[in-house]
Amino acid sequence: MTRTLFISPAAYEALHQRHQSLAGELARRGRQVIFVNPLKTGGYSCKTRTVAENLEIVHLRVPFKSVSFPALQMLAVRFALMLLRTRLRIVPATTMLWISEPSLAWLTRQRWQTIIYDRCDLHGSFPGQTRRAWQQYEDMLFRRADLISCSHPYLQTTLPESAGRKAVLAGNASAEVFFAQKRRMNTGNRPLKLVSAGAHHEWVDFGWLKMLCSHAEIELNLAGTGRGREYEELRRTPGVIDHGKLSQLELADLLRNCDAGLVPFKDIELIRGVDPVKVYEYAASGLEVWAPTVDALRANSLISRFIANADDISSAIAEAAAHKPRPAPAVAQWSERLQTILDRLDDLQSD
Repeated sequence: MTRTLFISPAAYEALHQRHQSLAGELARRGRQVIFVNPLKTGGYSCKTRTVAENLEIVHLRVPFKSVSFPALQMLAVRFALMLLRTRLRIVPATTMLWISEPSLAWLTRQRWQTIIYDRCDLHGSFPGQTRRAWQQYEDMLFRRADLISCSHPYLQTTLPESAGRKAVLAGNASAEVFFAQKRRMNTGNRPLKLVSAGAHHEWVDFGWLKMLCSHAEIELNLAGTGRGREYEELRRTPGVIDHGKLSQLELADLLRNCDAGLVPFKDIELIRGVDPVKVYEYAASGLEVWAPTVDALRANSLISRFIANADDISSAIAEAAAHKPRPAPAVAQWSERLQTILDRLDDLQSD
């Protein structure tokens, strides 16, 4: 059985996104997947738990980490590798390395059977990140990866030429659970039910969300996580229902009872490389997808309506009341995205 060491930037227990989905697909195809959560500090330990057939979650604790200083981070990665070798019997030569967390790029100095760098964000652009350090990590991954999968066209077109030759575009997708019982917008005499799912962090346009929920004929549902003063103010606003973090099944149930899904992103550099998983889940559930007038989102064919002001909101509500459904778009599934990556890997290895 092929063993895959899956290095994720998000914990398996966090909001279910690209990383958990692709790891699960690999496991379903008979690969033994060892999913490594982000490193914790303040000790030296390795704990594991099995969550599904062929899928094991690993919690590593190392003495320190220092992602803003690559020379020190190299030592942290050495500690992590020692734990993986001694506690999990990881043998690089017979293991595929699937890495989505650039700060652990030093792992690629080993001779792995295959190295896949899954580039899913514009690293170095997140709040608090040191761009120079993250560029150094990515440069290492660009050189050493056998294949670079990119979740967004911008992430592929911004690769160096040498890395672009071994890249493939494999966007995000929806899990199967969201495809059941699609619904159409049908408001009757009730408020229009909007939902914003995912991480409500610094890249979210809370002013846009407040504009929507200030309308008397709108109910705003929040699902997922959040942080910051603006988020706390929003969740306490009249007309807002905060469901908190939901499982995939719980989120699917919520979406089937809503009318439109929201992509409330700010117009910032980070968003230029984002392919939101929530858009696929909304569309698979039969919802319209609304977004603010952000240029980087214009190319997303699954976004059905751009809202800039109160007039746009009124038009959307009127159209919903008139029961004018739009054609349901085709939505990709995770099995298709994984197959795209594996097919490209086969092509590169056969050259």
